[in-house]
Amino acid sequence: MKTKGVVIAISALIGTLAAMENSFLFIMIYLCIFPFFIKMKKMKGKELWAILLIFALFFIRSEIEILQNQTKLSGNEEKFILFFQDIGKINGDVLTMEVTDQKSSETLLMKYKIKSENEKQFLQKALFPGLVCKVEGILEEPEVSSNPNAFNYKEYLRRNQIHWLLTPFDFTIKSCQDSPTFITSIKRFRSEGIRYLERHFPKDSVPLAAALLFGSDDLISPETMDDYRELGIVHLLAISGLHIAIIVAIFYQLLLRMGMTKEKCVIVLLICLPLYGMLTGASPSVNRSIMMTMILLIARRWGTSFHISPLDGISFTFLIYVFISPYAIYNVGFQLSFLVTFSLLLSLPFILEKCEHPLLAMLTTSFISMLSSAPILLTFFYEFSVISLLVNLIYVPLFNIVILPLVLISYLSHLLLTAAVDPLLYLLNKMIQWTNGLTELISQFPYSGVLLGKPDPFILVLYIGGFFYFFVLWEKLRKPLWQKSYLLLIPVCLFISQVVLTTFSKEGEVTFIDVGQGDSIFIKLPYGKGTYLIDTGGNQIFDREPWQEKQRSYEVGRDTVVPFLKSKGVAKLDKLIITHGDLDHAGGATAIMEELRVKELVLPDNRKKSELETKLLQQAKDKEINVRFVHAGNQWKSGEHSFKILSPKEGNDESGNNSSIVIYTELGGLNWLFTGDLEEDGETKLLNENRHLAVDVLKVGHHGSKTSTTDLLLETLSPKIGIISVGRDNRFGHPNKEVLGRLEKGQVNILRTDESGAITYSFVKKTGTFWVYRP
Repeated sequence: MKTKGVVIAISALIGTLAAMENSFLFIMIYLCIFPFFIKMKKMKGKELWAILLIFALFFIRSEIEILQNQTKLSGNEEKFILFFQDIGKINGDVLTMEVTDQKSSETLLMKYKIKSENEKQFLQKALFPGLVCKVEGILEEPEVSSNPNAFNYKEYLRRNQIHWLLTPFDFTIKSCQDSPTFITSIKRFRSEGIRYLERHFPKDSVPLAAALLFGSDDLISPETMDDYRELGIVHLLAISGLHIAIIVAIFYQLLLRMGMTKEKCVIVLLICLPLYGMLTGASPSVNRSIMMTMILLIARRWGTSFHISPLDGISFTFLIYVFISPYAIYNVGFQLSFLVTFSLLLSLPFILEKCEHPLLAMLTTSFISMLSSAPILLTFFYEFSVISLLVNLIYVPLFNIVILPLVLISYLSHLLLTAAVDPLLYLLNKMIQWTNGLTELISQFPYSGVLLGKPDPFILVLYIGGFFYFFVLWEKLRKPLWQKSYLLLIPVCLFISQVVLTTFSKEGEVTFIDVGQGDSIFIKLPYGKGTYLIDTGGNQIFDREPWQEKQRSYEVGRDTVVPFLKSKGVAKLDKLIITHGDLDHAGGATAIMEELRVKELVLPDNRKKSELETKLLQQAKDKEINVRFVHAGNQWKSGEHSFKILSPKEGNDESGNNSSIVIYTELGGLNWLFTGDLEEDGETKLLNENRHLAVDVLKVGHHGSKTSTTDLLLETLSPKIGIISVGRDNRFGHPNKEVLGRLEKGQVNILRTDESGAITYSFVKKTGTFWVYRP
């Protein structure tokens, strides 16, 4: 085949994208690269017709998949007979699991609120795959994302052919019957294996053992996952190709030692590999590894007249995978697994084989993996780890030579010998504790990662073309790369180009981030002159019993504001402005100061400090962040833009809403007034001190509360646009109908985050445009 399988895989990918995305665009792309296939791969005649046929075949297959991915339910159904596909996940007081409605054969995502600690303990023991249960509940459509670059949960579920969320009125095992299938029997064995670990293994070793043996990361704490992710080694917590190769090699040798012929060994492995894939959760990396291994085993056993290289093996694996499941191309695990594997296999004969020392080979492998995965990591996570180059030198051997075999031996030995292997479990536990501790320590090193933001399509094309050109030049080198280090300027310049094009863009923006019932406003000045955040949103805290606590509850600062800022390439905030100390304005500040560099924390100059403000001051002190208390008359200037503080008064004795920082500025040819939670008394004092304010855009005070945005304010300021930051279906009834009436009476155009999601004003010099994320 001479690696022409790669060309076939590319044809299949572009055919799939042409159906899933923009048909005209990807057909044009295919026509542009078609001459490359002819010239570089010397393809002609039947081979060219074959790749054209592949393109058409995958285009049609994907179109069929799109047509079939439609719901059969109306949304009004309330009675269901559900087949439990898996064990589900209990996090705090919420049970989440994928279930199949037997009447429509449609997959639903069921979320059940557990009522008591006893019920939780019962469900943890009683739930298993293969149950068929009668359930009554309501169907709801998943929510779409409401902020730019945010994770689109609805689209994610749709690509997994899930269109509805099911909330049961009640749920009891008494309504269930056991109806196992072959697949659920394997999944049941998997769940029992995980429970066995929980019962018999030391507590600290269970999460990692479950991940390496059964492909389940549900037990790994979010903090540990964050540490591994920041170091770029989270792939070690998943079952990978190397993991599969090690296990296949071990069992192959065991079968040979038992007297089995090589031919029979291959047959046994071909039978066992798919079963192992289901046993470990069938993740994209597992599926890719197992399918590729099976293809190569089949070629080795029966391929007498042709040879399949590993590169052709991964290409055919890609074809089979995407043909079965076209939507898999959107899965980040699928993308990383195939792209990194393709890159390493393409580099093997030209780059890796030139590495004379094993350490150099490992470093080169790590570098190729980092560079090839960078565009995907930037697209989904906005940053990638550079310290992974060195960390992988330690962790890859540690996991594959020490921890993985130790976990496997400990588990199998405990099944046979039980308590007799306790010393081995003690050793394993100490090893995992040490590894996790080292990971946490290294992850705290500054500048271990590169935060560039989400690349736009133009930059993404630059990355693809630039990295391809870099690898081509590297392949042609007769000397080691370190002797021609100037070639590294190519990827470095590509990364710098993204920084320059995003950070120093001539375009500025003001974005009202949708943080639910709260405020958070991002301001970016043109040419990198300043990045400011006014308020951070925050979660209402409710008292919960210990059994109700989730592994990690949603926190608006960490889970909404920080990802938004990172997607914009913001690694540093020049000013973090907290208008006042209420939770819905300042609750997310802790996470922001933890995740990003903040040059200055700006607080109102009030004598009374809330408990939250005191906490933020201590955190700022610990992180050596400059703190500035502002009052009316203060201002700062950056380039041609000035920001004036109109409230509170110096040495203000008040606290709460009327002590809010009020900011007045001109951006993009419009005059803006950011009012925090200012209420009627505060508005009156503001107008008395500033009688001739000209305001085009008013940040409506206190989320549209009845106590704010008076007729006097509107008549005096005459704003053209009023922006209300407010949560959907909030319990306060914001925005108040009277306030909306006043705004309409004053002919103010109203924009609301609960209806439109994030609201952005993009501007260049004195002109700009408003647009909403969710029209």
